[in-house]
Amino acid sequence: MKVKITMLVENTVGTSQGLIGEHGLSFLVEHDDGKLLFDTGQGMALLNNAVKMGSSPQEFTRVVLSHGHYDHAGGVKTLVESGARFDLIAHPDAFAEKVAMYPGKGFIPIGNPAGTEYLRENGISVKLVSDPLELAPGIMTTGEIPMKTDFEKIEPMLFVRVNGKEMPDPLADDQALIIDTNKGVVVLLGCAHRGVVNTLMRVQELTGKNTVYAVIGGFHLERAPEDQIKKTADALGEFGVRQICPSHCTGIRAVKHILDVFGNKFTAANVGFALSCS
Repeated sequence: MKVKITMLVENTVGTSQGLIGEHGLSFLVEHDDGKLLFDTGQGMALLNNAVKMGSSPQEFTRVVLSHGHYDHAGGVKTLVESGARFDLIAHPDAFAEKVAMYPGKGFIPIGNPAGTEYLRENGISVKLVSDPLELAPGIMTTGEIPMKTDFEKIEPMLFVRVNGKEMPDPLADDQALIIDTNKGVVVLLGCAHRGVVNTLMRVQELTGKNTVYAVIGGFHLERAPEDQIKKTADALGEFGVRQICPSHCTGIRAVKHILDVFGNKFTAANVGFALSCS
């Protein structure tokens, strides 16, 4: 299958084509059957960058959310307001009331600004599913990612509000996108809240393939201890990853370690990054 992956939204910009960055993530996946978005950023950069890079929002037939935090799901409302109509795929928990605990500030909302009722009222087909879902030939979600490693944990600052009470968020909605290309399996990460290694183990389980061609996106190692960063890099080597493209929430310490370990297999993924597999 021929596929092109373009990063529409990320914290930083890699080119000077009038593109803009924001804290968030969004991928455009162009494949044989059309165009889909994996995540939407916060919504400030998405439309500008999509048009600058040659796509109209009206072309996006499907939008898949990696999870329900504002920097990945916020652009959904922006798309609706632009007149785009699409099928939205997400885990049911992606629409939970998510909050983060910041010292001195208390609980701050970090969830999805667009609820399912709003979306359906505006003509958006919403499919909430926790299992893996095939989106097109060779493209599927991981569904819920089992937490098997002993060193990957959900950050304790992340909560979900249920019936007015804050509870630790298990981030069951955290999922990745699997693309089986002519060069091998490509894995797109939102934030990998449930762990990069757990995610790759899930990909291996679902595809039956032991190696991964490329891993792109947020590795969520910004606040991780050094031991977790090292173990994550070691696992990337064991999975035979040939292109490692960290971004967004990976953190400078982890980026440096991955660059030091993998050298020319490393590519910084920011707005304008593109990978073609044909």
